[in-house]
Amino acid sequence: MNGGGKEGGFNGMTRLRTHQSQVGSAPAYEYDTPPPFDNVALEDWERARRLWAHKPSSYKPKHKRPVLSVDITYEELLMTNKPFAQPVALQEMVDFLVDCWEQEGLYD
Repeated sequence: MNGGGKEGGFNGMTRLRTHQSQVGSAPAYEYDTPPPFDNVALEDWERARRLWAHKPSSYKPKHKRPVLSVDITYEELLMTNKPFAQPVALQEMVDFLVDCWEQEGLYD
């Protein structure tokens, strides 16, 4: 069986060469060095990420005012089922929770 017309049945990726050898000497076959691996999918992903992560030179981060009141407590936050007037930034919520946990001795 010849692997569908490809040498050595390796679909052309690796070529198997045979040669005559004496018993006990070098092996009767050798493999050609495979071509270098070109990870096209990784290159496409990295190109897409650069485009996505690129910030134009005119980009200026917006400074938003805090949504949470400075005197709100953890219990007040949990006791209400009303939505916030505007979305709370993740960093603001994390800072608030860490402050609460530090006061209660839950976060070192």
